[in-house]
Amino acid sequence: MPALTLEISPKYMIRHLTQNDLLLLAYNELPPEEHARMLGEVSASELLLLEYTQLLEDIAILSPISYSPEATSVQIILEESCSSSSLEMI
Repeated sequence: MPALTLEISPKYMIRHLTQNDLLLLAYNELPPEEHARMLGEVSASELLLLEYTQLLEDIAILSPISYSPEATSVQIILEESCSSSSLEMI
């Protein structure tokens, strides 16, 4: 008797969304089909929608913040990167 094989399409698999998935969604880093599907899942779950909304608010708060290294730190790193290490001489 031949073995029964069952093929399951990935698009029909049940998958739990992670925080990483929500980050990808928030930063529009998903293909259009996946973005629409995931947004539908988030909209259908009150808990996911709350977490997603909080994530969007956090991104809005943090986006304008930027830091630059001190010029001396950059200079030290550049000097160190140009100097040869003892392992490079072997």
